[in-house]
Amino acid sequence: MRYIIENEFLKAEISQLGATLCRLIDKKSGVDMVLGFEKDEDYICYSGTNIGATIGRNSNRIGNARFTLNGKEYKLSVNDNMNQLHGGGVNGFAFKEWKCEEVDNDRITLSYFSKDGEEGFPGNLLTKVTYRLIGNSLDFSFEGESDEDTIFNVTNHSYFTLGEETILDDELYITTDNYAPTDAYSLTLDEVDDVADTPYDFRTYRKLSENLSKLEKGIDNNYVWEDMSEKLMAGLRNDTLELRVYSDLPDMHLYTAYYLSGEKGKYGIEYKPFGGIALECQYFPNGINYGDRYLLPILRKGEKMNHHIRYEIISL
Repeated sequence: MRYIIENEFLKAEISQLGATLCRLIDKKSGVDMVLGFEKDEDYICYSGTNIGATIGRNSNRIGNARFTLNGKEYKLSVNDNMNQLHGGGVNGFAFKEWKCEEVDNDRITLSYFSKDGEEGFPGNLLTKVTYRLIGNSLDFSFEGESDEDTIFNVTNHSYFTLGEETILDDELYITTDNYAPTDAYSLTLDEVDDVADTPYDFRTYRKLSENLSKLEKGIDNNYVWEDMSEKLMAGLRNDTLELRVYSDLPDMHLYTAYYLSGEKGKYGIEYKPFGGIALECQYFPNGINYGDRYLLPILRKGEKMNHHIRYEIISL
């Protein structure tokens, strides 16, 4: 089932399948700012895209689909070469039917109970996600509680668009000097590099096409703050709209959608490479296997963890 929330500025459509953001319409311009599908079945059909979904228990990749917590090794389901991606294939949070806990004109809260051992993760975990419209912003917040220590690294996987066929003419701004390189399988390495003099440098607004033309397959990398304060992380703009992304999460993964391949989206549009941009606020990918060099998404037994991401939309 899908629900509509709206206020004076924005209208959003959320599905119980994957707690997915299906539409985010800026009322002034009329632009639907996220990619999506008309039918829930299409989200499963095109499961590899994870378009609009709530990702969990762990966003991004865990190397060799295993990690050690409290001295015990956990082996996870494998769905991305030898790694686990986004909590595990078509069995991750993105493809579960979430329960609607509460819905009002401008907000909705959904929950999912993940049993101990699901996709290999420890602990019975209750996750709640709230979409809330606040003025010209959509706030995506999440909370988790488990009966065992576990990993809790949730994000929203929307592909944003400013109303054009591709993002190539849009300008991007990212407020950090640091990014993490990846291996041949897109697994984030235990390294942090400076963006200076690289195609990953968006410290001032730059047209995406200028930087992406220097990379064979676009960008699929984690940008690094390692700071859990509330902060502006990224901005995306064209001549009429600007999207600003704020979060208290420590990092943000940027994916420029090179692997979109003609999926039949809303309004009869075929999604092609660079047809959208994912700005996934999260913890350092595979950080659980890199020790204490990064902030870790460990949810302790009986405690609660919560974070949020805010998407501000400005009509220029």
